Amino acid sequence: MRFIRLFLFHLRDYLSDQYFVWLVITSTCSIFLIQYTIAYASYDLNNPLLWRQSGIFGTWTSCTTVAGCISFEKYKGTLPYLLNSKYDERLSLITLLLPASSYGLFSFPLAFVLAKILGVATGPITGNFILLILLLWLGCTIMGILIAAFLTLSPNSMLYETLIGTPILLVAGLFGNEAVLKPLTNIAQWFIPITAPISALTRNIVFNWAAYIFSLIFWLFLIAFTVKKINYLVRKKGALKII
Repeated sequence: MRFIRLFLFHLRDYLSDQYFVWLVITSTCSIFLIQYTIAYASYDLNNPLLWRQSGIFGTWTSCTTVAGCISFEKYKGTLPYLLNSKYDERLSLITLLLPASSYGLFSFPLAFVLAKILGVATGPITGNFILLILLLWLGCTIMGILIAAFLTLSPNSMLYETLIGTPILLVAGLFGNEAVLKPLTNIAQWFIPITAPISALTRNIVFNWAAYIFSLIFWLFLIAFTVKKINYLVRKKGALKII
């Protein structure tokens, strides 16, 4: 229950910043309208890929805002209070980072409504489809935690938000030619957790559970290593605040 209360507290705090609120809305709408214009000109409005890609793009864009979360808490002077409490510091940090990927899920209903308004095909919304979205969210969350933890080691972490968004989506196969993407995603799905859900959502490829689970374990290992490094700097050397 405390985990939920902390998460809801950080979610309210996250949504109190209009930048984060409008980032998901503008990124989802902009990518949808660009694709809609192209589809309208080529008479391809029966393709449900339009709104699915927009939902994925908006979710990941929101997730990338974790890049500056910990550094922003350091700037406000609240990070020591989050870490030095009776509650587990790791869980405390997770509740701080979860709102970014969780709010990003709003991009899917937003893109769906846009598709309905503009007459774009949406396709069936099945239990399997919802499961794939949740698996995408889990992958985004795990990646976001590592990104936030790793960039804590840099004083310029907020500057990297724009550098980690689109390149990862390109490698994961969200946009591009199918013939070119397939060899790339066949490898990327073993190391990038969002690749398998994206492939299943956008290209109707059978979900590769082995690759997805392996990629999650790989990123969790990197998270454990990075957090251990951060703890060493904080507790042994007291140097993290000046790095």
